[in-house]
Amino acid sequence: MEDTKDLVAVIMGASRGLGKGIALELGQRGATVYIVGRTTVSGSQVSAGGRPVPGSIHETAAEVTAVGGHGIAVACDLSKDDDIRALFERVREESGYLNILVNNAASMHDEMGKRPFWEAPANFADIINVGLRCHHVATYYAAPLLIESGRGLIVNISFYGNAKIHDPAYYAAKAGLDQLAASYADEFTPLNIAAVSLWPGFVRTERGEEVLGDSKEVFEGMGMESPRYGGRVLNAVWDDPDMMTLTGKTLIAAELGERYGVSDLPGFDPKSLREVYGSPHPRLDLD
Repeated sequence: MEDTKDLVAVIMGASRGLGKGIALELGQRGATVYIVGRTTVSGSQVSAGGRPVPGSIHETAAEVTAVGGHGIAVACDLSKDDDIRALFERVREESGYLNILVNNAASMHDEMGKRPFWEAPANFADIINVGLRCHHVATYYAAPLLIESGRGLIVNISFYGNAKIHDPAYYAAKAGLDQLAASYADEFTPLNIAAVSLWPGFVRTERGEEVLGDSKEVFEGMGMESPRYGGRVLNAVWDDPDMMTLTGKTLIAAELGERYGVSDLPGFDPKSLREVYGSPHPRLDLD
């Protein structure tokens, strides 16, 4: 494993869920992790029915530090370009460079699966702004810091394009993230920076636990990944001396887990949903 005492990462959307899980796994290996999001007070966000959802950037940062890393909470409105620019100016001032950027934020709505979509609120389209556009802006401002590091990784958190569970705007945003990774690869490859799009499976988030409870058996029975599984997979990608062979690709987390021998919870290895929800575009697929 590469020495990571000076590893610096920015995780967009890390108050809870997959972003938090990735932050904790990076923190456990001693990384400085910037925890970026809008939730500064736990419970200020609510799920369907008005139930408060736990988690905040400050709590995640404290947990990252507790497991051996250096967690830094940064409140950021990702719908505002100036906030994103200020975030990376801070990273430059405090750290001087950036190794890993995880583009994970999304403007989610609990009723995004409503059909037909034209009877749902029009503001569900916000996910194209906070979910796609903001990540391109983040990568724009992160680029000089990634170049400064000498070896970098950009991870766009996407999803199976044929799942047909959420609003069409959700899938437009995710398809855009896949294409952005492919396009970034063209320019970043000579600079030793890999750009990938990652498809996790269904993830056991705090919102999910609000609905389904916290039974390990329930989530494993549904084939759901723990939030930290994605972080373990990302760590394996970073440690791969051939990481650059992955650049530009859309990768399925469960398939990477199998490739690198990464498990989730004891006795549970997530399975690829490729046969259920479709494959990445052939041009972007690793297969």
